[in-house]
Amino acid sequence: MDKMEILIDEEKLQSRIKEIAREIKKDYQDEEVVFCSVLKGAVFFTVDLMKNYTGPCLLDCVRVSSYEGENSTGKITLKLPLKKENIEGKNIIIVEDIVDTGRTLKYLVEYLQEFNPKSVKTCALLDKKARRTVEFNADYVGFPIDDLFVIGYGLDYDEKYRNFPYVAYIKNN
Repeated sequence: MDKMEILIDEEKLQSRIKEIAREIKKDYQDEEVVFCSVLKGAVFFTVDLMKNYTGPCLLDCVRVSSYEGENSTGKITLKLPLKKENIEGKNIIIVEDIVDTGRTLKYLVEYLQEFNPKSVKTCALLDKKARRTVEFNADYVGFPIDDLFVIGYGLDYDEKYRNFPYVAYIKNN
């Protein structure tokens, strides 16, 4: 792997996550929400978001895949589906590590609508609009970023580097 450089340090991450948790609480007041974490990348973000959220909430997880190495395959595969009883009539917030092409979150929103939720919103730690191939904007965004390949804080390169407490990017010299 080439050299990497920190893009968003741990302090900035945690500060923005607290702000997002407050934004969600303001929107939902005392209504229960289900944070639906998109595995594996969004786990770190989801945990910290829930730790800072002061309203009633539940956790569920979904797993999809569309990447191999640094490249999107363009095909979304559902690897861990959700159960209707966990979604029906509930306020769902899909928590994702990064919005890149937009295809995954658009797919998940459409998928969840089939279960008749009360509402569906999306929350992404990172938003890379330069790579968008479908019309999609997340409801809550941590940080807009340039077209960089990022790792850390759940984001990986072939399953490695998720454990960094910050977001870094790979510098191609």
